[in-house]
Amino acid sequence: MGKIFVLSVTDHEEYILNRIMEIIAAEPGFDHTVSSHPCNILVFPGLELRLKERTVHRNGELISMTHREFATLVYLANHPSWVFSAGQIYEEVWGEEYFYDDSNTMKKCGGGDSENCGTAVASVIGQIRRKLTPDMPKAGYIRTVLGSGYKFEVPQGMAE
Repeated sequence: MGKIFVLSVTDHEEYILNRIMEIIAAEPGFDHTVSSHPCNILVFPGLELRLKERTVHRNGELISMTHREFATLVYLANHPSWVFSAGQIYEEVWGEEYFYDDSNTMKKCGGGDSENCGTAVASVIGQIRRKLTPDMPKAGYIRTVLGSGYKFEVPQGMAE
């Protein structure tokens, strides 16, 4: 049985993937398959995220998103079914650390800014939900996991 090699790279590392594919294609006896979707597009039933263009399409319709909405959606969609806390999302999307007080409650964000991390993340999640599934925001792609955070999941009625 042959070996399977799976490689995922970021946009700025894409040249590495292209070079590896050139070497494999030139080598006799190597079979290679390329994904049907470029690595810069995330495709789910009813939803397409074009990373290089920074656009979101729901059922073929362009959905306008802010920088933080897009970054939050991409972060979650890159890890379907993984649960991320508001603090993890905040650190990834806002690029700032979150802080806990003595009672282990998330308090301040952004180097002492008074904005609450959980509130900021919840607000962005709410905006994404309203934009992606305006008729049923709570039944859309982003689910709340009580006491833990949020996860990306394809709604049951939309599975392939």
